[in-house]
Amino acid sequence: MKNLFLLLTFIISLTSISQVNEFGFFSGAGYYIGDLNKSHFSQQDLCFGLVYKTDFPNERVSLRFHLMYNKLKASDIKSGIESQIYRNLEFKSEVIEFGPIIEFDFFNFHPGQNHTDQPDFGSPYFFAGINYMRMNPKGKSGGEWVELQPLGTEGQGTILKDINGKVEKYYSRNQIVIPFGIGLKMNISHHLSFSLEYGMRKTFTDYFDDVSGLYPDLVALAAFSPEAAQMSDKSKYPQGLNDSSYGLQRGDASNKDWYAVSGIILTYEFFKDVVCPKW
Repeated sequence: MKNLFLLLTFIISLTSISQVNEFGFFSGAGYYIGDLNKSHFSQQDLCFGLVYKTDFPNERVSLRFHLMYNKLKASDIKSGIESQIYRNLEFKSEVIEFGPIIEFDFFNFHPGQNHTDQPDFGSPYFFAGINYMRMNPKGKSGGEWVELQPLGTEGQGTILKDINGKVEKYYSRNQIVIPFGIGLKMNISHHLSFSLEYGMRKTFTDYFDDVSGLYPDLVALAAFSPEAAQMSDKSKYPQGLNDSSYGLQRGDASNKDWYAVSGIILTYEFFKDVVCPKW
């Protein structure tokens, strides 16, 4: 709560020194790239959010804060890859993303204005930032979606040791992500601006989908939690709940998960042409 208050105070201070302040919303679609989905623009779902932008620190560089809600999902059955179809895993996750992003305009761009020294259509731009992300992967069990992280489907958070003799801790659902991408911004009217945007999100976790390394000892895991063992191995191979999959590859821990977002941003400019008084 204290950090949120400090951030809001910082944003309000920016509005007091900036001549351009924009508020608006984002709407689009997102998809994830990881162990359950290898294809871009596949298995997409809706995302939306709120946006605040300021021209700080100069005309070609703007600072943006956003709060975004994503619904990301993937299923082995929809992958079209035989080995994944046999593995038969799936997940969905509600993702909250929040933080600052810096936009770098290729041309001088003034929101809501059409100056003679700039293209009337607007400007392409590049963006990058560091954001906070909250994920919560869920899997389907008996027709209901259950949270996977507390189960420890690969033995995390239990006394079980992996094939290398290590005891894994629960992975964190709070993560840092690096958003970056490209866009095109345009003026619609004296106060309205419109942007088309596509961006990737680099994460630092391989558990976005709750799939990372090797199958645990399913018999031992079942003694700890039958549901965890069931959600760990849902494969269509005739191995079922036994120790035959122990130590076999469940996911690829060498590659971290990614997700991408594309859509439109519509912003309204406030405090137009306000000049700070000189002292």
